[in-house]
Amino acid sequence: MKARYQYRNLAVAITTLVLSLSFAIPANAAAPPPVSARAWIVVDGQTGQVLGGHDILGEFYPASITKIMTAYLAITHGWHDTVVVSPEAAAQPGSSAYLVAGEHLPMPGVVTAMMLVSGNDAAYAVAQTVAGSVPKFVAMMNAQAKAWGAPGIHFANPDGLPNPHHVVTALGMAIIAEHAMRNPIFRHIVATKVSSLPPDPTPRIYYNQNQLLYNYPGAVGIKIGYTIEADETIVGAARRHGQLVIVVLLHDTPAGLWPDVEHLLTWGLTDFRPLSAVHKGQLLGALSIGHRRVTVKALRTVTYLVPQHSRPRISWQLTALRPLDPRPLVPGTIVGLAAIRIGTKVVGRIPVVNARRIPSLPPTIHWIWWWLGFPALVAVSLAIPRGRRRPSAVLGGGDHTD
Repeated sequence: MKARYQYRNLAVAITTLVLSLSFAIPANAAAPPPVSARAWIVVDGQTGQVLGGHDILGEFYPASITKIMTAYLAITHGWHDTVVVSPEAAAQPGSSAYLVAGEHLPMPGVVTAMMLVSGNDAAYAVAQTVAGSVPKFVAMMNAQAKAWGAPGIHFANPDGLPNPHHVVTALGMAIIAEHAMRNPIFRHIVATKVSSLPPDPTPRIYYNQNQLLYNYPGAVGIKIGYTIEADETIVGAARRHGQLVIVVLLHDTPAGLWPDVEHLLTWGLTDFRPLSAVHKGQLLGALSIGHRRVTVKALRTVTYLVPQHSRPRISWQLTALRPLDPRPLVPGTIVGLAAIRIGTKVVGRIPVVNARRIPSLPPTIHWIWWWLGFPALVAVSLAIPRGRRRPSAVLGGGDHTD
């Protein structure tokens, strides 16, 4: 049982390693289109592979793309709660969902309104409901970003209003968006065009401000933002032929925002194609483990985006995790890692498992112990006494007592 948990922990560590590696590898492709944003990044929304970017670790004000994390935490930590709108929430400045203090509203409706029209009042009310207070919710936001390995993320509020301590990076927001888009509820919300909340006194209707959903074929979200300090920001996503691309633009201009995001999405979707470097269950070779030859196979598929007309060479290198382990191995045990290369570039490291049952190594005497032990055995045998010889009988003479 202990060994099972050790292998499980090992698998978690390997998965974390693979995810972090995927964000560190740029791709060779045709030059991306010019953009006016001060920082930008294009990533594969399914693997996190970086396709291109500029100043991806520079820190900038995010404005309302902050609400991507707010929505995700509301979905995962308070989706069935009732939002009670506090006076502080209703009084938040900037864009509004027109919430009224004292209202009791369903969490799904409030989160959807927040994402469609960037309601700061909704973000504040969600944070108070989920965590009990805004500071506690902000701590949750930063903890989640850290858990995902998103660099340069420093949230100070749930809405994105200007704060010197509230900054993000393009790479950090790409990682957050890629993780959030794995959640089906989140994907549904960011692709929603119209929503409403109950009458007050008439129904409040909200239209999504993300123009990609109306103008760009295949657009599936995600969130726009604007403040004077942040200028124009956006996290946009589009899917075509099963391929998902995410674009992050920070500190863009009003004239450049929509052309920039559309051009980068098109670049990611048309200039690259998916290449399956390794398939799940594919035999990759053999490792030496405990002086036994162990055939291994891939634990998962590795797909990497490559330039459209390239024909790169695929290779891999195997490394045993416990090369001297003599224990028996049941099929499917993680026994090593495979470093997958496309051309000369390592595009990921995945676990490999043994394909067949491997018995334990039988006990053997190594030759070096035999040559060391044999002289010692001879020496010991010579040192053992052979037994005392019986004294001979004395013939004649000697003293006698009558």
